Amino acid sequence: MSDVDPAPGRFPTPRLTTLRTRGGSVSFDVPADWDTIELPPGSGVVAAVEPDDADRFRTNVVLTITEVQGSLGDWHRTTQHHEAQELDGYLLLDHEELAVGGRLGLRRLTTHSTPAQESVTTESWTTLVDGTGVTLTARVSTLRLGDMAPVIDAVAASLSLHADGLVPA
Repeated sequence: MSDVDPAPGRFPTPRLTTLRTRGGSVSFDVPADWDTIELPPGSGVVAAVEPDDADRFRTNVVLTITEVQGSLGDWHRTTQHHEAQELDGYLLLDHEELAVGGRLGLRRLTTHSTPAQESVTTESWTTLVDGTGVTLTARVSTLRLGDMAPVIDAVAASLSLHADGLVPA
């Protein structure tokens, strides 16, 4: 699914492959050459990481599925507070309400520093389905954000949710 004729100055989107979890009830696309991990299978955590290239921060996407008590807004505030406490130099850049996987959701854009003092930009998309929270998070070196934006946009746009199998019985 490569963009064979990208707009001037934009990098083409690489060939993508679909990752599925929870019996196929949640899926999203990632670049086909990225390493994928499910920890442990069925746990509700699926990750994809770009290939290792020396010492630079590896762009990654992580999907988490977890039980949530309360509303989407409460969960969002709790998560944001936790990240602000745990991540060095954490800064909320933007947030908005929008559709995530076809459902009411939230998008958040943040930045923080790694222990190696590299600036990382994080974009996350979160929704709540019958008490089950789904978050797709992309992390990229801030200096590479412009290059990686088409990939991150494609991953986010591909997120698909089906309530059957998503919510534990």
